Amino acid sequence: MPETSVQFRNDDTASVYCTEGVRLSRRGRHEDGLRWVERALSADPFYARAWASKGFMLGKMGQYDEEIEACDRALAINPDLLDAWLNKAFALGHLHRFEEKIDCCDRAILINPGFAPAWNAKGHALGKLGFYEEELKCCEIAVALRPRYISAWVNRGFALLKCKQYGMAIHSFTQSLNYYPGYISAWIQMGIAHCEAGSDKEALACFEKAESLAPENTGVWYWKGLVLSRLGLHADAAPYLEKFTGINPRNAEAWILLSNCNFMLGRLDESMRSFLVAYDIDKQDIGSCLSQSVARAKEKNFDDSLRLLSQAFGILLR
Repeated sequence: MPETSVQFRNDDTASVYCTEGVRLSRRGRHEDGLRWVERALSADPFYARAWASKGFMLGKMGQYDEEIEACDRALAINPDLLDAWLNKAFALGHLHRFEEKIDCCDRAILINPGFAPAWNAKGHALGKLGFYEEELKCCEIAVALRPRYISAWVNRGFALLKCKQYGMAIHSFTQSLNYYPGYISAWIQMGIAHCEAGSDKEALACFEKAESLAPENTGVWYWKGLVLSRLGLHADAAPYLEKFTGINPRNAEAWILLSNCNFMLGRLDESMRSFLVAYDIDKQDIGSCLSQSVARAKEKNFDDSLRLLSQAFGILLR
């Protein structure tokens, strides 16, 4: 029996058990929380909130298929339970089933158009599918409904970044950081926005802040290496790019950056080696894109075929 601050009596109800489970889960004790929720369901197998809570905890433990099953049980009992639709949407997102995630969000929005998390989750899924303007619209609604909604501000900033509205993206990331200064993703994304806007010194400041919060974040290594190299600080950039390629050996762009740094430092052998690694990766990726493009064309899926062909040309032109 997990330890608990609640003293239970013989007349405890499923609601009390579930509440204790949720309390433990919010403290990161998802397995303990799940045991209390199971007790709630033993007391009342038709308690929809407990099924939704069980799904949430299973998702936090990485069991996304099981989370979906639990949410479906909740929705079979109460089709209007917003948390069940939202939890199912998040699980589908983790499984890269973004169209289905959008469907769940739409169901939640139909029940309650003022449910900000559903708008934010829908926006995130649309962004994953490349519909950045639609993502932006959803996130705008989310932050209008809940002005201190940190993740919605970050998702809004990401959509603006993809739409090349860099100044507005930086403002959006700044808003999220005003509410939570320790949000690593916001610092990284704001740094990327500054990079795209050509503000390399401001970008470096963002990446250094992110690094101070998460020294082992590999994304920081890449972006800090890139901006240092753009500032001409090749000796400082190279170690970050070396660390990054050690963890992500198939990132051709990082190898090219490292090749350039080594060339500028007079390390010609290391520069050539890095360039050849990048060339080999590009050659494999181009071959894969072309073969997939031909296969999609034979299936008469011309949109995907053209996308893959464009991707191959993009690699060649890098």
